[in-house]
Amino acid sequence: MQASADTLKSEVRSYWNAQPCGTQFTSLPWGSREFFADVERGRYASHPFLPEVAEFKAFAGKRLLEVGCGLGTDLIQFARACASVTGVDLTPQSIELVKTRFALEGLPVDARVSDAENLPFADESFDVVYSFGVLHHTPDTERAIREVHRVLKPGGRIIIMLYHLNSMRMWLGTPLHRFKQLLETGDFRKGAEDWIRVYDGAQNPLGKAYTQRDMERMFAAFHDRKYSVHHPIRESLPPIVSAVSQRLLAPWCGFFLVIKARK
Repeated sequence: MQASADTLKSEVRSYWNAQPCGTQFTSLPWGSREFFADVERGRYASHPFLPEVAEFKAFAGKRLLEVGCGLGTDLIQFARACASVTGVDLTPQSIELVKTRFALEGLPVDARVSDAENLPFADESFDVVYSFGVLHHTPDTERAIREVHRVLKPGGRIIIMLYHLNSMRMWLGTPLHRFKQLLETGDFRKGAEDWIRVYDGAQNPLGKAYTQRDMERMFAAFHDRKYSVHHPIRESLPPIVSAVSQRLLAPWCGFFLVIKARK
């Protein structure tokens, strides 16, 4: 079982190292100011709710850890607002780009290659742990959550997003995906789990989604648990369609399920 989990984690590392999360927002060469600016523009155009949900400006003077920091797009928002930031990612490519990005802005960062299931920090090290769309990509998500709890100070806060199983994407997409599989391979068995996986690319080796009830169990060690649901938008959609989607549909059937809680 352990060998299988280690193999899967290695596949996850290879996949995201080849295409760090955020590079899908731009066609510019990696590592320049223009590249990072384009990534940032694309992220918040498609995730307009994120600055408020993540509370980028709320943690001045606090020690904040982002688990799965990608290119550091969110992490640098916290740093600009005077948080003391640490970012970990499973992929060396992402960490090198994070260091480049922070150096370009002259901001300090502790950026490390690390496994979410084995965080390299002492107990009770951070005031805040943030992770957006990452922990469902590690084989043992519940172990990663226990690690988050371990490194968080008493009274510290979490802001974590996992994919939402009770979402329109799952309700509508799973039957269509199964039908596509049937046409292409004659196999009708691949369903919800495979549909979640391919959200981040056809070759993505792992993706999972959870209900709020699942998360109540998984985050039971945390207190004051509050949830919200969100969904990204496509810039190609007419503004009225995007507005209706964000205001009427996303709050109850969006694909992003966010938990905020305290230790």
